[in-house]
Amino acid sequence: MIQVDVFWSFAMGSSLATLAGEKLRREDSVFVNWYFVYTVCYLAMIFSPSGVYLLWQHTGWETMFFYGRDDLHGLFPCLFALTNVLFGVVGFYLSARLVRRGSEPTAHALWTTSYTCMFAILTFGYDRFIYAGTLEEWRKGVRYYVEDFFATEVFCTLLVMSVFVLPPLYYAMWRWPSGPHMDRETRSELLQRALTPYVRVTGLVISAYLVLLFGVRRLLPARYHVLPEHWHVDRLFAFLLGQALFGALIFVPLAFIPLRSARKTKSS
Repeated sequence: MIQVDVFWSFAMGSSLATLAGEKLRREDSVFVNWYFVYTVCYLAMIFSPSGVYLLWQHTGWETMFFYGRDDLHGLFPCLFALTNVLFGVVGFYLSARLVRRGSEPTAHALWTTSYTCMFAILTFGYDRFIYAGTLEEWRKGVRYYVEDFFATEVFCTLLVMSVFVLPPLYYAMWRWPSGPHMDRETRSELLQRALTPYVRVTGLVISAYLVLLFGVRRLLPARYHVLPEHWHVDRLFAFLLGQALFGALIFVPLAFIPLRSARKTKSS
């Protein structure tokens, strides 16, 4: 979806630079190295084309049912494809600079916060994210059950795309942090460094939503309300569920980072 792909692209670039860690720190340049080349190739050859395909084939869903294909200028797909790569490069660069300065906790906070922004848009807007109908039906107010989405062409397309999008990303997240220094304690520390800001930002989002829902909405006139009037506690439950499910997907590779072999440990 165009509303989240900016955050997703940034998060992927940032996470890969952060997880390259010590190996990236030994490189002479942030840009002239294997890790940056891999990231750019992944974004340009896999991630960006998948987004452009969804924008062309399922325009309504990809724009969260704000626009149809006839509503978009020809430059829009070009800019969309550009940002899907550009923001990943920006995320990689910023996190690489942090890692090279020894600020790994901040680098981890950068990519996990970007993922939280992505998940928040999807889950607080879940009625658009899992809408099973077309743009015309959305505009007419046609309703579908949640489970109807899982029988749509969009969902099947997402499943097929995940076969191409996830393995290269998972491989880098799983392989790049490994090395002679990686033991169980180090792996646990790395996972904790990534999880801690993720949990903290989740708490901030929950607190902010509760204030807007029960504070601002009840104490201030309607013209000052930030949240749409049809948003209630169900959006918060959707956010929590999304943070748990989507969060599990992004943290799984970190839990299985290869450890140094026992033979190498003994010989050293």
